[in-house]
Amino acid sequence: MSFEVDGGRIKVNPLADWTAEDVARYLDDHDLPPHPMVADGYPSIGCIPCTSRVVEGEDERAGRWRGKAKVECGIHVTPEKSGSGI
Repeated sequence: MSFEVDGGRIKVNPLADWTAEDVARYLDDHDLPPHPMVADGYPSIGCIPCTSRVVEGEDERAGRWRGKAKVECGIHVTPEKSGSGI
């Protein structure tokens, strides 16, 4: 879990430190199905304006903010990724 100070707010990011393995283990432990968008070519899912399909051979994060300098939109855990996405 990470905490972030953003102006006068404190953001709590409970999943920010999870790895892909942590997510897979949680899904398995709780008998949850994978998100249907993952099977449809969206391995990294965010909000509508920052999410596009990833084609075979691309990095799984290639569909986030495609064509923009941004790579994040809401959860920031290091100073170089600072700024509010909310």
